[in-house]
Amino acid sequence: MLSESIYKKLNSYDGKRVAPFQEIAEELAIQPDALEVTLSIIESNEAHAHVGGTWILKNLLELGLESDGSLCKKVLQWLRESTEIDARLHLLQILNHIEIPPSCHEPLYATARELISDRNTFVRAWAYNALGLIAQRNPQFLAETKQRFEQAQQREAPSIRARIRNIKLP
Repeated sequence: MLSESIYKKLNSYDGKRVAPFQEIAEELAIQPDALEVTLSIIESNEAHAHVGGTWILKNLLELGLESDGSLCKKVLQWLRESTEIDARLHLLQILNHIEIPPSCHEPLYATARELISDRNTFVRAWAYNALGLIAQRNPQFLAETKQRFEQAQQREAPSIRARIRNIKLP
């Protein structure tokens, strides 16, 4: 159950400034159940919960919150279900900070492959990043990923090409 304080902060989000999410993340960072509370935010039906919860999760992971491989399955599920651009972006960015177990490689790769066609440039850039993360871990995806990266270097926006150049493939 989410506290009244968290409800109020989620509901104060104006669609632009992330200050309410930052306040929640700061509160949670010192709690032993930070991961569980953050997951409950994402899974709640509160206003702005998906965008806020994914932002908070990304922030906490960047600060060193540890998780196990089971988080990848949740991220994959939310990526498939999310219709909010900001939440998708946060979820794709989270992949840099979590374990991606072999059982997630194929379904995550398929989802990222779909997202490289997203209308939003940032989502596409981070979807390419996800392809690269999986190809680094699983050689089965290396040839296709290299081919997709080469194609993207010819047709994608400069920001996407820059993201791809920063991905080191074997």
